Amino acid sequence: MNYLFIGLGGVLGAISRHYIFTQFENKITNFPYHTLIVNIIGCALIGILAEIFALKSNLPYQAKLFLITGFLGSFTTFSTFALDNVFLIEKNEMIKSLVYTSGSVLSGIIVCFAAAYGTRFFLLDKA
Repeated sequence: MNYLFIGLGGVLGAISRHYIFTQFENKITNFPYHTLIVNIIGCALIGILAEIFALKSNLPYQAKLFLITGFLGSFTTFSTFALDNVFLIEKNEMIKSLVYTSGSVLSGIIVCFAAAYGTRFFLLDKA
């Protein structure tokens, strides 16, 4: 049953992300405002929701699965990245936060580039 809550939240998160992308897509400047807006909203929402779930222990676990894992998981994973850093900073783990942040950003870009290039290479090689 938990997977149903995650799935329903995921559907709504994906639809919401697409809606925001279509509303804020800027083809003139080529700057990803739509992604920035989604990530900022996601970070705000996960911060709010994490606090609500931490402070209101009587809330059902399925609500957390629906909102955080499902909705925000498909809306943006950047929100989870930000919350992870908040936890590290609150624990005064600045070095770990720096390593996590730089490692996540650099590896994300490198892996994305490698996957795109590898896929492009594989598909062009087969043509």
